[in-house]
Amino acid sequence: MSEEVKRCLHCEQTEQQIPLLTLQFMGGQIWICPQCLPVLIHAPQKLAGKIPGAEKFSGAEHHH
Repeated sequence: MSEEVKRCLHCEQTEQQIPLLTLQFMGGQIWICPQCLPVLIHAPQKLAGKIPGAEKFSGAEHHH
């Protein structure tokens, strides 16, 4: 039985190449690396097709 290769959902780097953060979503797990985390926070619609419903997500507002 082979173990699943964990990859960043955006850049597809593996856990052997870069640290990955695990997220729980819709009963499953997804992984994202620290370099791609800003995409999830500020432009989640860019992850459409990689996360179910991402095209409906709204990014965080900037309050500078």
